[in-house]
Amino acid sequence: MAKNKIHSFIKKHNSISISRFINFCLYESENGYYQKKKVGEDFLTSPEISQMFGECISVFFALILKKINTTINFCEFGPGNGNLIKDITRSMHRIRKQKINYFFWEKSKFLNEKNLKKLQSKANIKKLQKLNFKREPYYFICNEFFDALPVNQFKKQNDNLYERRIKFHAEKLKIFNKKVNFSFRENFNLKNGEIIESSPLLKLYLNKILNHIKKFQGGLIIFDYAPFIKKKIDTIQAIYNKKKCHFLDYPYDSDITYHIDIKEICDLAIKKNLNVYGPINQKKFLFYNGINERHNFLIMNCESIKKKKILNLQYQRLIDPNGLGGLIKCIYISNEKLNMKFFNE
Repeated sequence: MAKNKIHSFIKKHNSISISRFINFCLYESENGYYQKKKVGEDFLTSPEISQMFGECISVFFALILKKINTTINFCEFGPGNGNLIKDITRSMHRIRKQKINYFFWEKSKFLNEKNLKKLQSKANIKKLQKLNFKREPYYFICNEFFDALPVNQFKKQNDNLYERRIKFHAEKLKIFNKKVNFSFRENFNLKNGEIIESSPLLKLYLNKILNHIKKFQGGLIIFDYAPFIKKKIDTIQAIYNKKKCHFLDYPYDSDITYHIDIKEICDLAIKKNLNVYGPINQKKFLFYNGINERHNFLIMNCESIKKKKILNLQYQRLIDPNGLGGLIKCIYISNEKLNMKFFNE
C-alpha cells in the first residue's frame, strides 16, 4: 500500500519532517495526490473556472511586450491540466499575430506535450525535463504553484525553538515538537507561541527564477493564496473529497496547501535589486486588465440564456472579494522599471 512508504520511513527514522511528509503525499511518483487526481476534482483554480483569467494575463503581458518583435519565452510552473497554457497561447497569438515559446514545468502525469498538439500552430510548447533556461529573457507564470510546495514549521515555546515533526503515536500520525540547535534558532525572530513556515523548494525555485531575470531580463507573475501580511501561525490546510480536513488524516488522498509569505518573496526580489509591483488582490488585477470588457463582449455575443448565466457565475467567482478575487494575491517582479500604477493605487 502507498501509505507503507510513509510508515516505513517513520519507523526507520523515528519521525519525519512536515515537508517530507507533504512531498510523499503530493508528489510521490506512483501514489502522490497530483499523480492520481486532476486539478478540479477537489478544488478549482482560476484557469479551470474561466478563459477570462488567462485572457487578462495575456493583455497584461501584451502591454509589457508591445515593443518587442522577437519570439517571446513564457515558462509556467505547475500548469496542472494545462488550461492556462491553452488560454494564454490562444490570446497572445490573437493579439501579437505571431507564435510564442511556451515552456512548462509539471510533475503530474496528466499533462504532457501530446495534450497540447492543437496549439502548435500558435505556440512552440515544450515540457521541461530539467530547470535549464536559455540565456534569454523569460516571462515566468506561477498560478497557485508555491502554496502547494512542501513546507516546514518551527515554533517557539518556553523561549526555545522547536521543529514541528510527525511520528506515530498509538498507531496514528501525530505532530510533536523537536528542539533545534542554538545556531539554527538565531535565524528566526519569534515570540513564544508563534509559528514560522519555511519551504526549501519555494526558495530554490524562486532563487532560480529571480537570478535568471536579474541576468537575462524578463519577469515573474505570481497568483497565490496569501494575506497581505502573514501572521506567524499554522496555515497548513487540506481538502479531501471537496471538504476540509486535517492534513494528516488522508495521506496521498487529500490536497495539502499553505499560505505563502508574499512579503518574504518581495524582500528576496528587492535584495536582488529587482523591481516589485504589488501585491494586489486578484480582483484588482483582473479589473485593470480588461475582465469587465471581456465579460461584456462574451455576454453580447452569446445567444444562449443558460450560457450567459454560466458566464456571469464564472465572472463573479473570479472577482469575488470573499473568494478568489480577494484571497488570491498578485505580484509582478521585473528587472525593468515599468509604468504600472494600478499595482500601487
